Amino acid sequence: MAAYLILMQEIDDRDRYMNEYVPQVRALLRRHGAEFLVAGPGVEPAEGDPPNSTVVIRFVDTNAAWGFLNDPDYQPVKEIRLSTTSRVQMVVAPEVTPGG
Repeated sequence: MAAYLILMQEIDDRDRYMNEYVPQVRALLRRHGAEFLVAGPGVEPAEGDPPNSTVVIRFVDTNAAWGFLNDPDYQPVKEIRLSTTSRVQMVVAPEVTPGG
């Protein structure tokens, strides 16, 4: 069953994020069979004061999502994200099946 990585974050250094983090993370996500569903700014707050970026990525299952997050090759790339963002919130959520 599919799983979704949902990330909300404030991008503080857009140039570094876009030029250093994004190209590297895309390659890693491809390796893990992930698909971007939502990525980037342009969110419209419905409630509260959300950060300026929302990302939703689909994986084949929760194991694939955690495999990406725990991949040793992702760790230095993750450090770029952490150094260019703040107000980070992330969850891995399994897909809900009808009646489930």
